[in-house]
Amino acid sequence: MATEVAADGHSCYRPRRTGERKRKSVRGCIVDANLSVLNLVIVKQGEKDIPGLTDTTVPRRLGPKRASRIRKIFNLSKEDDVRQK
Repeated sequence: MATEVAADGHSCYRPRRTGERKRKSVRGCIVDANLSVLNLVIVKQGEKDIPGLTDTTVPRRLGPKRASRIRKIFNLSKEDDVRQK
């Protein structure tokens, strides 16, 4: 575990004032049992599903706002009116 001086432009640090710098602990790519949270992104799906993660699909919470994207989802033509009434 190393300590670096984090300034504006570094990840994991948002300075509150212009020119503010702060010492932050940085782990790099080391993963061990001391970590409490590890953020991951699934890049490629394997042959089997992971229970509770890749076997379910989560529906969209919000629909599109732009008219062209509404038409694209519902397979509508350009002549169809998609505005609210």
